[in-house]
Parts: sequence; C-alpha cells; structure tokens
Amino acid sequence: MTKRTLAEEPRLACRALFPHWRPAVVRHSDLDPHGHVTNSVFAAWLDDGRYALLREVLRPLLPPDDLPALASLTVDFSREINFGDAPEIGTAVLRLGARSIVMGQGLFVGDSCAASAHSVTVVMDGRTRRARPLTEAERTALGRFGGRPE
Repeated sequence: MTKRTLAEEPRLACRALFPHWRPAVVRHSDLDPHGHVTNSVFAAWLDDGRYALLREVLRPLLPPDDLPALASLTVDFSREINFGDAPEIGTAVLRLGARSIVMGQGLFVGDSCAASAHSVTVVMDGRTRRARPLTEAERTALGRFGGRPE
C-alpha cells in the first residue's frame, strides 16, 4: 500500500471532499510555548474524527469483541492553529480493501486546511487479534462515506 502525502493527494485540502464532520475545541493546554496548537493535538483531533465515523457507522455492525485498529497514519501539516480558532475535522473513506479501510482527512479552520491525513484502519478479530476481511454489510455502510467528487 502506498501512503499518499498532501502533495500527492491535493484533494485532501478541499472541504467539499468530506462527507463526515466533527468539531474540535482548542484548549489552553493544547498550546505549545509559542501559542500554537501542538502537533500531537492535531493527531488526537484526527483520531477523534476517524473514530467518530467508525463508532457511528461500523461499530453497530461488529461482533462485540471485534474492533477497529489503526494500522498506519501519515499527517501533513500546512498551517498553525491558534487559541480562539474553531477547527473542524472532515473524514472520508477513500478506498476499501479486502481487510482495510483507507481514510482521508482534513483539519480545517474555516476554508483553510491546517493539516491533512491519510490512514489505514483494519477490523481486528477479537478472538485471533488479527485483521479480518470486511463483511459485505460493513463495506456497504462505510461506502456511504466515500470522498465526494470535487
């Protein structure tokens, strides 16, 4: 699997691509010594966005012991976020593999993209603790959150 950066996947900087949105809150404790939101908080917000979609769409379809697990994450930072900004996380399913969910995300302040992410999530079988194939029902539910054309 090839990971894509923002330079290779510029559509991740376009708000219109994303069908699923979640707000983020900038807390004073999120700031670095320069007054900017620290990069680790960007990653936490992206995680919130991914798992909000997975909780809503995928979790109701999973057996109780199965769970989504992040297999890879690439983040490109493009601008700072400051206290008082109102960031939002957009998430889209870019591709469904046999065992993988490839997602794209954009972290926006207004129309400006502050960061983009490319991730791969798998569904881990609760008994074997290994990635398992996606079911047809899971694929159908996740497919409704495919990236929108520009």
